[in-house]
Amino acid sequence: MTLRNILLFLHIVGAGTWLGANFVQMAVAQVGRSEGSAFSAGWMRVAAKLGGRLYMPAGIVLLASGIWLVLEGPWGFEDLFVGIGVVVVIIGAILGPVVFTPTGFKAAEAIEKGDEAGVRAAVGRITGFATLDTLLVLFAVFAMVSKLGT
Repeated sequence: MTLRNILLFLHIVGAGTWLGANFVQMAVAQVGRSEGSAFSAGWMRVAAKLGGRLYMPAGIVLLASGIWLVLEGPWGFEDLFVGIGVVVVIIGAILGPVVFTPTGFKAAEAIEKGDEAGVRAAVGRITGFATLDTLLVLFAVFAMVSKLGT
């Protein structure tokens, strides 16, 4: 196995973890609505904590392996698909602590207080940004696979 294969494997694992976690969160949030407020509040807290415990390590692996792949390969940081990947990782790194973590905790508190307006606002914010995040990751995967811009 070559260094490139190891780096590519790590890169795919990082992207797969990020994208897979997004899909799991969307599915659990949807299915969990019928489980009651205790489950929903608990899930929002768990989801809020995933940033530091799952997404950050996956993002670090993704970014580090991607940079190393560029340094070892025939591509450069000026290639469009590389730039797209870097920008998407930066956006994800910002969305976690700025949107997902604090809004997840706000949603949990609103659920526990029975604050329907607060729940709608928080869940709407999370859903909108989660959709954006997922679409950006999918676009980055497409850009990588197609070597967009080369």
